[in-house]
Amino acid sequence: MSRPVLVVDDDTDLREALEEVLRDAGYTVFGAGNGLQALEVLRREPVTPALVLLDMMMPVMDGATFGRQMRQVEAWRDIPVLVFSASANARQVAEEMGACGYLRKPVDVETLLKAVAANKVSEAV
Repeated sequence: MSRPVLVVDDDTDLREALEEVLRDAGYTVFGAGNGLQALEVLRREPVTPALVLLDMMMPVMDGATFGRQMRQVEAWRDIPVLVFSASANARQVAEEMGACGYLRKPVDVETLLKAVAANKVSEAV
């Protein structure tokens, strides 16, 4: 059984669509509407995600703050983060936070699945 993917995005429709696409591709998926909810998911779930698909601009707690807080917990420090952003500087943000990569919104399903698969293969249990 593969470890889950955590999708963190404040756009409920987009997050649910991403979750559905990933589930249809055979992944277990957790969702969170902001960084604070994502930290709660990490604390609550017994299985550490294989990958976090992370939006950067969110209310309550943005992606950069979530990333910093996640890296402070030893058990979560090495979870790969794939930045998912509409920002023109998504690549720079991803590099600054040590993300394994980035995707620009909007992203097509094939590109999303390739990026997730590439990261899950190297992190599979």
